[in-house]
Amino acid sequence: MKNLKILREKKKKNQLNVAMNVGVSQEMICKYESGEVYPSVAVLIRLAKFLDTSTDYLLGLTDNPLPVTVLEGINLNKEEMELIQKFTYLAVEDKLKLMGYIDALTTIKN
Repeated sequence: MKNLKILREKKKKNQLNVAMNVGVSQEMICKYESGEVYPSVAVLIRLAKFLDTSTDYLLGLTDNPLPVTVLEGINLNKEEMELIQKFTYLAVEDKLKLMGYIDALTTIKN
C-alpha cells in the first residue's frame, strides 16, 4: 500500500499518529506501507476516513486520492446495488481479483 505512505507524508502525519487514530500499532502501519500485510476491511475504512481518501486509492486501484463521497446522479438498479453490497464484504485480495476480472471483461480487444 505505497499510497498510504505517500498520502500520510503529504498530510504531514507520522506512523504513530495514524496508528493511534485508526486503532492499530505503529508497527502495523509500517507493515501496511511496506506491503507486508494488508489491513482488515474495517481498518482500511478507518484509514481512508482519517486520511480523507478512498479505499481504492489506498489499495492502488486508482490514482485519484479524492474520497468517494456520493454516487450522485447514478441510478442503480436492484442487481447493481446487490453487487456493490456483496463487493463490500469481500476480502481485500478477493476484491483485487474481482477488479482484475472486471477489467479483463471490459477491455476492448483489438
